[in-house]
Amino acid sequence: MAIHHSRIVLLFFLYATFTIFCYASNVLEAKTKPTKLITKLIHRNSIHSPFHNPHHSIGDKAKFIFENSLARFTNYKTDLAAGTDMGLLFLVRFYIGNPAISQLAVMDTASNLLWVQCSPNWYISRRSPIPLLDPLKSSTYASMPCKSEFCSYFPSSSCINEQCTYNISYVNAPPSTGNAATEQLLFESDENIVVVPEVIFGCSKVNKEYIDGGINGVFGLGPKKLSMARQLANKFSYCIGDFYDPNYNYNRLILGDEARLEGDTTPLEMSELHYYLNLQEISIGENTLDIDKKVFIRNITDKSKLSGVIIDSGSVATWLVNEAYYRFRNEVKRILGDSIVDTKECRWCLCYEGTMAQNLTNFPGSTTLVKKLF
Repeated sequence: MAIHHSRIVLLFFLYATFTIFCYASNVLEAKTKPTKLITKLIHRNSIHSPFHNPHHSIGDKAKFIFENSLARFTNYKTDLAAGTDMGLLFLVRFYIGNPAISQLAVMDTASNLLWVQCSPNWYISRRSPIPLLDPLKSSTYASMPCKSEFCSYFPSSSCINEQCTYNISYVNAPPSTGNAATEQLLFESDENIVVVPEVIFGCSKVNKEYIDGGINGVFGLGPKKLSMARQLANKFSYCIGDFYDPNYNYNRLILGDEARLEGDTTPLEMSELHYYLNLQEISIGENTLDIDKKVFIRNITDKSKLSGVIIDSGSVATWLVNEAYYRFRNEVKRILGDSIVDTKECRWCLCYEGTMAQNLTNFPGSTTLVKKLF
Protein backbone atom coordinates (compact mmCIF):
# COMPACT_ATOMS: atom_id res chain seq x y z
CA MET A 1 0.00 0.00 0.00
CA ALA A 2 1.42 3.37 -0.98
CA ILE A 3 1.93 5.91 1.79
CA HIS A 4 0.82 9.41 0.86
CA HIS A 5 2.93 12.19 2.30
CA SER A 6 1.26 15.41 3.31
CA ARG A 7 2.80 18.79 3.87
CA ILE A 8 1.91 20.14 7.27
CA VAL A 9 2.05 23.73 8.48
CA LEU A 10 2.80 23.91 12.18
CA LEU A 11 1.03 26.82 13.81
CA PHE A 12 0.65 27.80 17.44
CA PHE A 13 -3.01 27.62 18.42
CA LEU A 14 -4.82 28.60 21.61
CA TYR A 15 -6.60 27.04 21.28
CA ALA A 16 -34.36 28.59 1.71
CA THR A 17 -37.11 28.00 4.04
CA PHE A 18 -38.45 30.53 6.47
CA THR A 19 -38.72 29.38 10.06
CA ILE A 20 -41.53 30.82 12.18
CA PHE A 21 -41.41 29.62 15.76
CA CYS A 22 -44.68 28.96 17.58
CA TYR A 23 -45.01 28.89 21.35
CA ALA A 24 -47.71 28.65 23.98
CA SER A 25 -49.56 31.82 25.03
CA ASN A 26 -48.35 31.62 28.65
CA VAL A 27 -44.76 32.11 27.46
CA LEU A 28 -45.69 35.59 26.27
CA GLU A 29 -46.30 36.69 29.84
CA ALA A 30 -42.61 36.61 30.76
CA LYS A 31 -41.67 40.09 32.07
CA THR A 32 -38.31 39.50 33.74
CA LYS A 33 -35.05 38.24 32.30
CA PRO A 34 -34.06 34.67 33.19
CA THR A 35 -31.28 33.90 35.66
CA LYS A 36 -29.77 31.24 33.41
CA LEU A 37 -29.68 30.37 29.75
CA ILE A 38 -28.08 27.43 27.95
CA THR A 39 -28.11 27.21 24.16
CA LYS A 40 -26.26 25.37 21.41
CA LEU A 41 -23.32 26.78 19.50
CA ILE A 42 -22.92 25.82 15.84
CA HIS A 43 -19.40 25.59 14.46
CA ARG A 44 -19.05 26.95 10.92
CA ASN A 45 -18.00 23.51 9.64
CA SER A 46 -20.95 21.74 11.28
CA ILE A 47 -23.62 20.08 9.15
CA HIS A 48 -26.03 22.54 10.84
CA SER A 49 -24.10 25.56 9.55
CA PRO A 50 -24.90 27.40 6.29
CA PHE A 51 -21.15 27.39 5.62
CA HIS A 52 -20.86 23.59 5.71
CA ASN A 53 -19.37 22.15 2.56
CA PRO A 54 -18.82 18.37 2.55
CA HIS A 55 -16.28 18.78 -0.24
CA HIS A 56 -13.93 21.03 1.75
CA SER A 57 -10.65 19.34 2.60
CA ILE A 58 -8.74 19.76 5.86
CA GLY A 59 -6.49 22.08 3.90
CA ASP A 60 -9.44 24.27 2.87
CA LYS A 61 -10.55 24.54 6.50
CA ALA A 62 -7.02 25.29 7.71
CA LYS A 63 -6.65 28.00 5.08
CA PHE A 64 -9.85 29.70 6.26
CA ILE A 65 -8.75 29.49 9.90
CA PHE A 66 -5.40 31.05 9.07
CA GLU A 67 -6.79 33.84 6.87
CA ASN A 68 -9.62 34.70 9.26
CA SER A 69 -7.27 34.80 12.25
CA LEU A 70 -4.80 36.90 10.28
CA ALA A 71 -7.50 39.44 9.40
CA ARG A 72 -8.48 39.81 13.05
CA PHE A 73 -4.87 40.07 14.16
CA THR A 74 -4.20 42.76 11.55
CA ASN A 75 -7.14 44.72 12.93
CA TYR A 76 -5.82 44.53 16.50
CA LYS A 77 -2.26 45.30 15.43
CA THR A 78 -3.14 48.41 13.46
CA ASP A 79 -5.78 49.47 16.04
CA LEU A 80 -8.06 50.75 13.32
CA ALA A 81 -10.41 53.40 14.67
CA ALA A 82 -12.72 53.07 11.68
CA GLY A 83 -13.91 49.58 12.40
CA THR A 84 -13.72 46.27 14.15
CA ASP A 85 -13.53 42.77 12.72
CA MET A 86 -15.96 39.88 12.46
CA GLY A 87 -15.05 36.30 13.25
CA LEU A 88 -17.00 33.40 11.77
CA LEU A 89 -16.19 30.41 13.94
CA PHE A 90 -19.31 29.86 16.05
CA LEU A 91 -22.95 30.69 15.38
CA VAL A 92 -25.82 31.16 17.85
CA ARG A 93 -29.36 30.10 16.95
CA PHE A 94 -32.20 32.06 18.59
CA TYR A 95 -35.65 33.45 17.78
CA ILE A 96 -36.73 37.09 17.77
CA GLY A 97 -40.04 38.93 17.87
CA ASN A 98 -43.67 37.88 18.11
CA PRO A 99 -44.37 35.90 16.04
CA ALA A 100 -40.84 34.62 16.59
CA ILE A 101 -38.48 34.25 13.63
CA SER A 102 -35.36 32.07 13.56
CA GLN A 103 -32.02 33.90 13.56
CA LEU A 104 -28.43 32.72 13.09
CA ALA A 105 -25.81 35.16 14.35
CA VAL A 106 -22.03 35.09 14.76
CA MET A 107 -20.88 34.70 18.38
CA ASP A 108 -18.09 37.20 19.04
CA THR A 109 -16.38 38.03 22.35
CA ALA A 110 -14.73 41.01 20.62
CA SER A 111 -18.09 42.61 19.68
CA ASN A 112 -20.32 44.50 22.10
CA LEU A 113 -23.73 44.52 20.48
CA LEU A 114 -26.41 42.16 19.24
CA TRP A 115 -27.66 43.19 15.83
CA VAL A 116 -29.80 41.42 13.26
CA GLN A 117 -31.00 42.37 9.81
CA CYS A 118 -34.50 43.78 9.62
CA SER A 119 -36.71 44.23 6.60
CA PRO A 120 -40.35 44.86 5.63
CA ASN A 121 -42.43 41.84 4.67
CA TRP A 122 -42.19 42.45 0.92
CA TYR A 123 -38.41 41.91 1.00
CA ILE A 124 -38.77 38.75 3.08
CA SER A 125 -41.25 37.16 0.72
CA ARG A 126 -39.58 38.13 -2.56
CA ARG A 127 -35.83 38.34 -2.12
CA SER A 128 -34.36 36.95 1.04
CA PRO A 129 -33.28 33.28 1.34
CA ILE A 130 -33.19 33.65 5.15
CA PRO A 131 -35.88 34.85 7.59
CA LEU A 132 -35.69 38.53 8.55
CA LEU A 133 -37.42 40.42 11.32
CA ASP A 134 -40.15 42.81 10.18
CA PRO A 135 -40.52 45.39 12.99
CA LEU A 136 -43.99 46.38 11.72
CA LYS A 137 -45.24 42.81 12.15
CA SER A 138 -43.82 42.09 15.63
CA SER A 139 -45.97 42.97 18.63
CA THR A 140 -42.93 43.04 20.97
CA TYR A 141 -40.71 45.38 18.91
CA ALA A 142 -40.06 48.88 20.26
CA SER A 143 -37.83 51.53 18.70
CA MET A 144 -35.45 53.43 20.97
CA PRO A 145 -35.96 57.20 21.31
CA CYS A 146 -32.93 59.48 21.17
CA LYS A 147 -33.50 60.56 24.77
CA SER A 148 -32.97 57.00 26.05
CA GLU A 149 -29.95 56.61 28.31
CA PHE A 150 -28.89 53.60 26.23
CA CYS A 151 -28.70 55.44 22.91
CA SER A 152 -25.23 56.83 23.65
CA TYR A 153 -23.90 53.29 24.20
CA PHE A 154 -24.52 52.34 20.58
CA PRO A 155 -21.52 52.70 18.24
CA SER A 156 -21.55 55.97 16.27
CA SER A 157 -25.05 56.73 17.54
CA SER A 158 -27.05 59.60 16.08
CA CYS A 159 -30.61 60.88 16.04
CA ILE A 160 -32.90 60.77 13.00
CA ASN A 161 -36.56 61.77 13.39
CA GLU A 162 -36.23 61.30 17.17
CA GLN A 163 -35.12 57.68 16.57
CA CYS A 164 -31.75 56.49 17.89
CA THR A 165 -29.57 55.07 15.10
CA TYR A 166 -26.15 53.41 14.97
CA ASN A 167 -23.33 52.50 12.58
CA ILE A 168 -20.75 49.68 12.97
CA SER A 169 -17.88 49.31 10.50
CA TYR A 170 -15.99 46.06 9.97
CA VAL A 171 -12.53 45.49 8.52
CA ASN A 172 -13.39 42.33 6.60
CA ALA A 173 -17.19 42.52 6.30
CA PRO A 174 -19.92 44.99 5.29
CA PRO A 175 -21.07 47.57 7.86
CA SER A 176 -24.21 47.35 9.95
CA THR A 177 -26.33 50.51 10.07
CA GLY A 178 -29.84 50.81 11.41
CA ASN A 179 -32.10 51.65 14.34
CA ALA A 180 -31.58 51.02 18.03
CA ALA A 181 -34.49 49.04 19.48
CA THR A 182 -35.69 46.46 22.00
CA GLU A 183 -37.23 43.09 21.18
CA GLN A 184 -38.11 39.72 22.72
CA LEU A 185 -35.72 36.80 22.20
CA LEU A 186 -36.36 33.07 22.59
CA PHE A 187 -33.71 30.39 23.04
CA GLU A 188 -34.12 26.63 22.73
CA SER A 189 -32.17 24.80 25.40
CA ASP A 190 -31.84 21.06 25.91
CA GLU A 191 -34.78 21.09 28.32
CA ASN A 192 -37.09 24.01 27.54
CA ILE A 193 -37.69 27.33 25.81
CA VAL A 194 -36.31 30.44 27.51
CA VAL A 195 -37.89 33.84 26.83
CA VAL A 196 -35.88 37.03 27.30
CA PRO A 197 -37.98 40.22 27.07
CA GLU A 198 -36.88 43.73 26.09
CA VAL A 199 -33.39 42.95 24.84
CA ILE A 200 -31.55 45.99 23.47
CA PHE A 201 -30.29 45.34 19.94
CA GLY A 202 -29.55 46.89 16.57
CA CYS A 203 -32.20 46.52 13.85
CA SER A 204 -29.90 46.66 10.84
CA LYS A 205 -30.60 47.52 7.23
CA VAL A 206 -30.35 44.52 4.92
CA ASN A 207 -26.99 43.78 3.33
CA LYS A 208 -26.85 41.34 0.42
CA GLU A 209 -23.49 39.85 1.46
CA TYR A 210 -24.87 38.72 4.82
CA ILE A 211 -28.06 37.46 3.17
CA ASP A 212 -26.12 35.40 0.62
CA GLY A 213 -23.94 33.99 3.39
CA GLY A 214 -26.91 32.85 5.47
CA ILE A 215 -26.00 35.12 8.41
CA ASN A 216 -28.54 37.33 10.18
CA GLY A 217 -26.16 39.32 12.39
CA VAL A 218 -23.71 39.34 15.30
CA PHE A 219 -24.21 38.06 18.86
CA GLY A 220 -21.78 40.26 20.79
CA LEU A 221 -20.41 38.97 24.13
CA GLY A 222 -17.85 41.71 24.78
CA PRO A 223 -17.35 43.62 28.05
CA LYS A 224 -19.42 46.73 27.21
CA LYS A 225 -22.86 47.55 28.59
CA LEU A 226 -24.98 46.53 25.58
CA SER A 227 -23.35 43.15 24.95
CA MET A 228 -25.46 40.04 25.47
CA ALA A 229 -23.16 38.97 28.28
CA ARG A 230 -23.90 42.18 30.21
CA GLN A 231 -27.59 42.37 29.34
CA LEU A 232 -28.48 38.78 30.14
CA ALA A 233 -26.25 37.67 32.95
CA ASN A 234 -23.01 39.53 33.69
CA LYS A 235 -21.28 36.17 33.39
CA PHE A 236 -21.03 33.52 30.72
CA SER A 237 -19.06 30.48 29.67
CA TYR A 238 -18.88 28.37 26.56
CA CYS A 239 -17.80 24.80 26.09
CA ILE A 240 -16.48 23.57 22.74
CA GLY A 241 -15.48 20.10 21.60
CA ASP A 242 -14.28 18.61 18.33
CA PHE A 243 -13.77 21.38 15.76
CA TYR A 244 -13.33 19.00 12.89
CA ASP A 245 -16.19 16.56 13.31
CA PRO A 246 -19.09 18.09 11.30
CA ASN A 247 -21.58 15.90 13.22
CA TYR A 248 -20.44 17.06 16.68
CA ASN A 249 -23.48 18.62 18.35
CA TYR A 250 -22.47 19.41 21.93
CA ASN A 251 -20.95 22.91 21.80
CA ARG A 252 -22.77 25.10 24.33
CA LEU A 253 -23.06 28.76 25.34
CA ILE A 254 -24.09 29.31 28.98
CA LEU A 255 -25.19 32.66 30.40
CA GLY A 256 -26.13 33.36 34.02
CA ASP A 257 -26.29 31.05 37.01
CA GLU A 258 -25.21 27.91 35.17
CA ALA A 259 -22.00 29.51 33.87
CA ARG A 260 -19.31 27.52 35.62
CA LEU A 261 -15.61 26.76 35.62
CA GLU A 262 -14.30 23.23 35.24
CA GLY A 263 -10.71 22.05 35.34
CA ASP A 264 -7.83 24.50 35.68
CA THR A 265 -8.74 28.18 35.94
CA THR A 266 -7.00 31.50 35.41
CA PRO A 267 -8.26 35.06 36.05
CA LEU A 268 -9.26 37.38 33.22
CA GLU A 269 -9.08 41.15 33.10
CA MET A 270 -11.61 43.32 31.26
CA SER A 271 -11.14 46.51 29.32
CA GLU A 272 -13.77 48.45 27.39
CA LEU A 273 -13.12 46.26 24.35
CA HIS A 274 -11.51 42.94 25.27
CA TYR A 275 -10.99 40.15 27.79
CA TYR A 276 -7.32 39.85 28.75
CA LEU A 277 -5.54 36.65 29.74
CA ASN A 278 -2.76 36.67 32.33
CA LEU A 279 -0.30 34.59 30.28
CA GLN A 280 2.78 33.62 32.31
CA GLU A 281 4.82 31.23 30.20
CA ILE A 282 4.82 28.80 27.27
CA SER A 283 6.05 25.22 27.49
CA ILE A 284 6.60 22.50 24.92
CA GLY A 285 6.54 19.19 26.70
CA GLU A 286 8.69 19.51 29.83
CA ASN A 287 10.66 22.44 28.46
CA THR A 288 9.59 25.93 29.56
CA LEU A 289 10.68 28.45 26.97
CA ASP A 290 13.04 31.26 27.97
CA ILE A 291 10.64 34.16 27.35
CA ASP A 292 10.64 37.33 29.41
CA LYS A 293 7.24 37.52 31.15
CA LYS A 294 7.15 41.26 30.54
CA VAL A 295 6.27 40.71 26.88
CA PHE A 296 2.85 39.36 27.94
CA ILE A 297 1.97 42.11 30.46
CA ARG A 298 -0.81 44.56 29.61
CA ASN A 299 0.17 48.22 29.77
CA ILE A 300 -2.80 49.92 31.44
CA THR A 301 -1.14 53.33 31.79
CA ASP A 302 -0.40 53.91 28.10
CA LYS A 303 -3.45 52.91 26.05
CA SER A 304 -1.82 54.12 22.84
CA LYS A 305 0.45 51.08 22.89
CA LEU A 306 -0.91 47.64 22.10
CA SER A 307 -0.06 45.19 24.84
CA GLY A 308 -1.31 42.17 26.74
CA VAL A 309 -2.90 38.91 25.59
CA ILE A 310 -6.59 38.86 24.68
CA ILE A 311 -9.10 36.01 24.40
CA ASP A 312 -10.99 36.09 21.10
CA SER A 313 -13.72 33.62 20.12
CA GLY A 314 -13.38 34.65 16.48
CA SER A 315 -9.74 33.60 16.11
CA VAL A 316 -8.30 30.11 16.40
CA ALA A 317 -4.66 31.07 15.90
CA THR A 318 -2.64 32.62 18.71
CA TRP A 319 -0.41 35.48 17.60
CA LEU A 320 2.77 36.24 19.55
CA VAL A 321 5.18 39.16 19.56
CA ASN A 322 8.46 38.34 17.81
CA GLU A 323 10.44 37.70 20.99
CA ALA A 324 8.02 35.00 22.10
CA TYR A 325 7.20 33.59 18.68
CA TYR A 326 10.75 32.96 17.50
CA ARG A 327 11.71 31.22 20.75
CA PHE A 328 8.69 28.98 20.30
CA ARG A 329 9.52 28.44 16.63
CA ASN A 330 13.15 27.62 17.33
CA GLU A 331 12.20 24.99 19.91
CA VAL A 332 9.84 23.27 17.48
CA LYS A 333 12.54 23.39 14.83
CA ARG A 334 15.06 21.88 17.27
CA ILE A 335 12.73 18.98 18.09
CA LEU A 336 11.87 18.16 14.49
CA GLY A 337 15.39 18.75 13.16
CA ASP A 338 15.93 17.75 9.54
CA SER A 339 12.21 17.04 9.08
CA ILE A 340 11.54 20.78 8.75
CA VAL A 341 11.25 22.01 5.14
CA ASP A 342 11.05 25.53 3.73
CA THR A 343 7.91 26.81 2.04
CA LYS A 344 7.37 29.77 -0.24
CA GLU A 345 3.75 30.14 0.90
CA CYS A 346 4.75 31.28 4.39
CA ARG A 347 8.35 32.22 5.11
CA TRP A 348 7.93 32.43 8.89
CA CYS A 349 5.96 29.18 9.19
CA LEU A 350 7.46 25.79 9.95
CA CYS A 351 6.47 23.02 7.58
CA TYR A 352 6.92 19.31 8.00
CA GLU A 353 6.77 16.80 5.20
CA GLY A 354 6.07 13.23 6.16
CA THR A 355 3.49 10.86 7.59
CA MET A 356 1.97 12.29 10.74
CA ALA A 357 1.08 8.95 12.36
CA GLN A 358 4.64 7.68 11.95
CA ASN A 359 6.93 10.69 12.16
CA LEU A 360 5.28 12.91 14.79
CA THR A 361 4.50 10.28 17.40
CA ASN A 362 7.32 11.49 19.68
CA PHE A 363 6.40 15.18 19.51
CA PRO A 364 5.53 16.42 23.05
CA GLY A 365 1.85 15.83 23.64
CA SER A 366 1.34 18.55 26.22
CA THR A 367 2.20 21.37 23.83
CA THR A 368 -0.53 23.66 22.49
CA LEU A 369 0.72 23.04 18.97
CA VAL A 370 -1.97 21.97 16.54
CA LYS A 371 -1.14 20.38 13.20
CA LYS A 372 -3.06 21.32 10.07
CA LEU A 373 -2.72 20.01 6.56
CA PHE A 374 -1.84 22.77 4.11
